[in-house]
Amino acid sequence: MVIVKPTLKVKMLDQNNAPMSPGRLNSLYVADLHYEPLRRKNEIDSDGIITIETMNKPVALHARVAVPNFGDVWVIADNCGEGYKPSDHVIDFVREAALSHYKKAEDIIKTDVFSVECMTHFDAAKYFLDSANGEKSGLYNLKALAHALWAGEYAVVERARKKILNSEPRKGYLFGCGVFGRRDSTPDDKLFPETFNFGTLPFYLAMVEPVPGDLRFYNYIDKLLDWCEKHNVVPKGHPLWWGSRHGRPDWLIGCSWDEIQYHCRRTIERNMKRYAGRIRIWDAINEAHDWNNGLYLTHEQEVEITRVCCNTMREIDPESTGVVNICFPFAEYVADGKVSPTTPGPVYDDMFSPLGYFDALMEANVEFDAIGLQLYFPCRDMLSVKLIIQEFERFGKPIHITELGVRTSREGINEVYENCFHGNQVDRSEGEWHFEWCEKVQADWIDWFYTICYARESVKAITWWSFNDPGFIPYGGVTTQDLIPKESLFRIRQLRKNLFRA
Repeated sequence: MVIVKPTLKVKMLDQNNAPMSPGRLNSLYVADLHYEPLRRKNEIDSDGIITIETMNKPVALHARVAVPNFGDVWVIADNCGEGYKPSDHVIDFVREAALSHYKKAEDIIKTDVFSVECMTHFDAAKYFLDSANGEKSGLYNLKALAHALWAGEYAVVERARKKILNSEPRKGYLFGCGVFGRRDSTPDDKLFPETFNFGTLPFYLAMVEPVPGDLRFYNYIDKLLDWCEKHNVVPKGHPLWWGSRHGRPDWLIGCSWDEIQYHCRRTIERNMKRYAGRIRIWDAINEAHDWNNGLYLTHEQEVEITRVCCNTMREIDPESTGVVNICFPFAEYVADGKVSPTTPGPVYDDMFSPLGYFDALMEANVEFDAIGLQLYFPCRDMLSVKLIIQEFERFGKPIHITELGVRTSREGINEVYENCFHGNQVDRSEGEWHFEWCEKVQADWIDWFYTICYARESVKAITWWSFNDPGFIPYGGVTTQDLIPKESLFRIRQLRKNLFRA
């Protein structure tokens, strides 16, 4: 018996009404209306029409588009929130994305008064949507999409600013950065604590215990912790457990499931007992949702190792905060059927997305304190970023933005999208937002992102990952390699002082 899978037909047209490049066409994937992707299975005919497998329920379509005068980003077509059901009708993706993003902006704009800039883009989006026909339809649909994206961003940021100004300052809010990027006896000693009040310390097992019993790395952590305490910077330990090749020592490879649990418990006990009362916030486990499953755990074991981490933390220090940290919150890698290229691991037929992982934790009654979201340049507009954060709020836990970074230079960005498929954004720094990456664009992105996060009661902390260049994201520091402060450093200070009053 042949099972016929439900499908959708989609076209993605450029400004000349021609099919977009193969890389763009192949980026298209299906997700449910709660951002849960389906493994991409599609065919592209000679006319550029994509036939893509879908679900037997309403879905959204996501694709990476070079949007003129906005950026190179993922955009969403969701039939204005209603989703698409299986059909032979050909969906015009760009037009549908423009309509969908316009509707999201409209839902905000109709609630309040917004700036001239916001309303200009909103009006322009409507004009181009109404005027898109004939030989100009491809161009006008792309223009409508660009203006709809701008309108949505202005609307969500302006509403967040208004909410912040009409609320009391949030005492104890944590503005963080990685402490292990700063340098002793340099301007960092002053610049860091003047900008950030929260510092991440490295507890990668590959460094802490590269060979069994060799714990010399603690001396380095001790120095960083002493510096944090001297400068009133709240310390955080990251991470207590991580299955990635970058985080685990070679001696852990090949261990049995019982041995993995044993080493996990003893590592957490040792770290927390050594720093009892000095470090009270920890990333309990990092990326245990298939992306970095270097220990080849099953989904059930990934859930259980998370339980081991959180329960061990509570046993040692019941007052500590255990953050379960994830990456790629939109889960494009699930659609790709790929995991981290630097950490060989299993690719399951039904992969754990971050949201699916948290669903499993909640169903298994794993007790943890906070959700950690990594949001290295997600190649999404700010309204979509706000909506994905809102999606994670359904678990009822505080949210920490644990790792974050965007560039100040285009140097080294891979241009593969025009010619081939590269959907999982492995280097986390491709694409563009508004304009070519530079100091001002980085500072503007920080300004809008921090404002959106600070306005959400669920978000308790934001941690920029790299203080100095070179960073984890190339050119992602808030100072150069020569320790010259960038505009972004001063923008964070001004946000804290004037808007956040923190």
